[in-house]
Amino acid sequence: MRVGIDVEQFARDPYGSGIQRVLQQLALNWPNHEIEADFVFPQGDFFALLSPEQAAGIFSVPFGEQEAGSDLREMVRTAIENATGPRVRGADLLSLYTSWLLPEVSYLPSVLERFRIFHASMISAMIGFDALPMTEPANYRFPAGTVPYVSDYFRQLAQADRVVCISDYAREELWHALRRPMNLFTEVAHPGGDHVAVHASQNSDDLVRFIRLGTLEARKMPVEILHAFLEARCEHAELVFVGGGSSSDSGINAAITIASESNPRVTWIQGATDIEVIELIANADVFLALGTEGYGIPVLEAIAAGTPVVYGGIQPAAELMQGGGARAHMGLEHVNLVELFHTYAQPGRVEELRSEIDISRIPSWADFAMSIARSCKS
Repeated sequence: MRVGIDVEQFARDPYGSGIQRVLQQLALNWPNHEIEADFVFPQGDFFALLSPEQAAGIFSVPFGEQEAGSDLREMVRTAIENATGPRVRGADLLSLYTSWLLPEVSYLPSVLERFRIFHASMISAMIGFDALPMTEPANYRFPAGTVPYVSDYFRQLAQADRVVCISDYAREELWHALRRPMNLFTEVAHPGGDHVAVHASQNSDDLVRFIRLGTLEARKMPVEILHAFLEARCEHAELVFVGGGSSSDSGINAAITIASESNPRVTWIQGATDIEVIELIANADVFLALGTEGYGIPVLEAIAAGTPVVYGGIQPAAELMQGGGARAHMGLEHVNLVELFHTYAQPGRVEELRSEIDISRIPSWADFAMSIARSCKS
């Protein structure tokens, strides 16, 4: 038995997303003793069949240090070219595998057509993230020319032989919003957080530092968080945004830019490497996870780094860690968010939160990869 893992979407659009973190860790933890795998990358008119170890190195490119003006697509293309391994034409892929896995969200017509063809002749498997790009399209960045294929992707997700969802929330969406038949194989496996070395929080100054990580998407409430923080007027607190700007709402970017340039207690950091992000999280006191997430790997990264999480809204990873480093805050209205800052800026509250951290509850990437591998077996 052998599985082909289609990663053309990554090769065409590498940008260090949460889904691409899943790809990186899937490759690093792939259990070849369970079922052998090739990660299938496009290379001109051919496909490069790379081992999990080779693929992991390529998937790590967007998360590493880059010079200003670096072209991630070119860096990934060069890495694929330099990797040793078989090159085959697309027509030959059918004869090589017993199953075909689409591990990322893709709206590329070439990817979807290939999946449709392979679905007819072998086990077809997918990782189910969430249906938010379909239910909240205004909050998503769709590569040029792919919008007509969004519904096609979700049809494939509803019809694939095997789907492993990243959370119970994603599975419920799959069953109800996408009407996937309940008799089809649909399991849940939680992405891990053990790629972060466990260590105690490092913040030693007198400030209570709130940190919010991720792109400035409206569903993650960056502007609401900012306005609440400014109104709370907590004397010994600061707010740090880490991540890229919104690709769909320039007004969000403008609001955070103006605040960070005019208020010394508000900071916006972009372009940080993996190592720098973890250092920033470890130097914070409270990690904010508010709004809507399909899962939320950064929540697990924060807890592993010794920084407790306060969450609200749809936050599957935080709910998983409730009482083990994550605490729910009731309500997402402006008055509730102001109260959040007042509450956790008080002396002693951070220490109380930090005492609840239980790193033994953080899911492992090895368990996640094993669940995906087993879903690809006949």
